Amino acid sequence: MGTDLQGNWDDYAALKAIYLREDAAGNHPNLLLCGDLVHGPGENLADPDRWPNYLGSYYRDRSAELLVDFEAFTRDHRGLALLGNHEHAHIGGPTVSKFHPDEAAVLDAHLGSAREGMHAFMRTFPLLAVAPCGAVCCHAAPRRTEKNLEAFERIQYAGHEGDEIEDMLEGGTLGALLWARGAEPRQARALLRATQLDARPQAFCVFGHDVVREGYVFIGDEQLCLSTSFGCDDRDKHYLRLDLSRRYQSVHDLRPGIELRRLYPDAR
Repeated sequence: MGTDLQGNWDDYAALKAIYLREDAAGNHPNLLLCGDLVHGPGENLADPDRWPNYLGSYYRDRSAELLVDFEAFTRDHRGLALLGNHEHAHIGGPTVSKFHPDEAAVLDAHLGSAREGMHAFMRTFPLLAVAPCGAVCCHAAPRRTEKNLEAFERIQYAGHEGDEIEDMLEGGTLGALLWARGAEPRQARALLRATQLDARPQAFCVFGHDVVREGYVFIGDEQLCLSTSFGCDDRDKHYLRLDLSRRYQSVHDLRPGIELRRLYPDAR
């Protein structure tokens, strides 16, 4: 699984290549992208000499191509994207303004005739992915929860176009899981209990949204903030390779080089 591509085609292609290698090896992989596939740097940053260090390694935004390609990929492969705050801006969420005053309007213009189809695709993105190995994956920090998985299924994405970001963040589970940059251990544990698949709570939450320049950080026993792409140098980008046949007990079961892997192991 990976997080926060924000239009970085090369990082997306690297994740697909990993998937295809795993598939060829007979491992039956699933490629999970935890939201914010889209909305990268604008043309004012097209010149590498103007690229700021805080954005990590240089790239050009190819959000439209990436989104269209991933939709096609999911038809023939086990691929899934979660909803991020940037996708939500296209299908009922508030305006996001990282590199443009209205990121969704810019991408919609680039999508052209594919716009409606890609909006329909984004509406299929779930808010959570819950795995029997003990992981719960979401876009942002696990600050809020519904009472159970059935209640999560009833969450509606539409109707937030005019909301302020702070109102989204404090207004309920949807906004928190799309915008929160931190969660207390007790909040993470509440989500893990609400999403349990058997008699035990889930073991840990994995999310992105915030940038961890080193690639990942453990937060207590229950949280992993993972940075696969946006805001990181190539040498620090990490993805998570979970073994779905085992049961993890906490984030401390996730080992560098085994579950936590560098996207570009040879980058310096």
